[in-house]
Amino acid sequence: MTFTYTVTAADWGAIAPELVLAGMALLVMLVDLLLPHEGPRSKESGPTNFVVLPLLSVLGVLGAIAATIVLFVVGNGTQAFNHMIGSDQGSLYGYLVILVASGLGILLSPAYLKRLKLVHQGEYYTLLLLATVGMLIMAAATSFLTVFLGLEMLSLALYILCGFAARRKTSQEAGMKYFLLSSFASAFLLYGIALTYGATGNTSFTGIATFLAHPLVHSVPANFVYHAPTMLLIAMGLLAVGFSFKISAIPFQAWTPDVYEGAPAPVTAFMSVGTKAAALIAFARVFDVAFAVVIRDWQPIIWAIAILTIIGGNVLALAQANTKRLLAYSSIAHAGYLLIGVVVGGIYGLSAILFYLLCYSFMNLGAFGVVSMLERSDNTGSTVRDLRGLWYRQPVLAGFLAFFLFALAGFPPMSGFAGKYSMFYAALVGGHPELLIIGVVASVLGMYYYLRIIATMFMEQEAAPAASVALVAPAPAPAVAIAAGKTGAVRAATGGLRMGSTATAVAVKPIARVATQSAQKVTLTAEAIAESEPEQDLNSFSWLAIGIAALGTLAMGTILPFWLVNVAQQAAQMMLK
Repeated sequence: MTFTYTVTAADWGAIAPELVLAGMALLVMLVDLLLPHEGPRSKESGPTNFVVLPLLSVLGVLGAIAATIVLFVVGNGTQAFNHMIGSDQGSLYGYLVILVASGLGILLSPAYLKRLKLVHQGEYYTLLLLATVGMLIMAAATSFLTVFLGLEMLSLALYILCGFAARRKTSQEAGMKYFLLSSFASAFLLYGIALTYGATGNTSFTGIATFLAHPLVHSVPANFVYHAPTMLLIAMGLLAVGFSFKISAIPFQAWTPDVYEGAPAPVTAFMSVGTKAAALIAFARVFDVAFAVVIRDWQPIIWAIAILTIIGGNVLALAQANTKRLLAYSSIAHAGYLLIGVVVGGIYGLSAILFYLLCYSFMNLGAFGVVSMLERSDNTGSTVRDLRGLWYRQPVLAGFLAFFLFALAGFPPMSGFAGKYSMFYAALVGGHPELLIIGVVASVLGMYYYLRIIATMFMEQEAAPAASVALVAPAPAPAVAIAAGKTGAVRAATGGLRMGSTATAVAVKPIARVATQSAQKVTLTAEAIAESEPEQDLNSFSWLAIGIAALGTLAMGTILPFWLVNVAQQAAQMMLK
């Protein structure tokens, strides 16, 4: 049996956003090679690199967004490369979500990299762009081959990015944990793909759907229910495990809090949205399109996972004292809301998933963006204790964080309310009122931990440091011990205290040493101020990202839903064809 396929210009045009990003990733590596490398190490980047490389990366993301809009307007929505990748509106809608996450993640990076003195910036931005390419491929995949290709491409890049802060143990732990558990989940997914091919003889979603619908073409009784063969049932179970891991669904969520906490904050912001969007769209395509005929076999399992994820994510977030871990469990809960769309399926379910993802991208990236500006080089600064009284120290950051937390909680008129409304409405129309009730109750429960952080920032004062008493005694000896006995007599002792006395001893540093240490502190403070000046300039990138996220969060909850919901429904119709 021979197979011949000729790639056409239309095939390359269908993946124009991926080509733009891949080309820009190569250009970033070349520019990084040509830019000056100052410092004691040959690979320590000079000041210019903190501006040029992120600007090039953002330019690549903007070019990919432009290509996506062009495909929206003039594209025909057909599948390319022999039905392996799609250019339908569902894929393009997912492109916008992922590219927004990538662009804002890049803008949050320069100040963070400068603060942590991370080198190899060219590799950092190249990996971000290549991870974005993998996410786009996975979101547009119409075959299991391209699903696995996109999954591995994004995963390999994220393994390195999670452990990019090599001098920080938590970052190394995050990279290793994500690598080990993600590889384990990828094996489940690969075995599921193999068994699906064995049961159906196809890897394309269209071919699998046609194969499963074939017995139903002939006349059958009205009450006939078609069930999948045993091999396909096992395959669907393995695929559900693999996809559930990638979207952080319970009980496959154990890696999420640790990885989100240890990874660099901009990387956490990017992967919390991009990976979830790519995996959810692929999840929906596989089960709601390829396996739509056997929905009675897999729907109860996904229904149970959705309920566990909604309730478990909100309950586990209640006890978190670290903001990054709290947002990690928040993302788990939101993954449960998104799984409602997979259970409902059809136009309402798929359109709710697409719209919810776009709403979620702005508010979640904004929250992580504020955390990235607060996070210190030792991975501290984002606990509840650190946020206490933030309103009195940094009112603008506190205001933005409160705004994004209100949005995640679902308060109108922010995007969180619009996204949850569309998802719960889809559950009601799709015949699952129980998911609507559980989702509403869990959302009310989730308001507690969001409001707790806001109350900590605005209603609690920062804890005052303990008062320190300095004893200055002009003595020529290295140390003077002053003892007070029960009788109140005061003696100067140089060799120790008398046996049986209840006195206390205080060691006083010599004046010369104190003066030397004070001079060193002044010098270090001056150096820190000098080093912080470039970082303050780079903070403009972070402020721009947070501002865009805030505008998007507000617009997605007020103006854009009247237009984007209809676009999402049209995209869902094309996905189901």
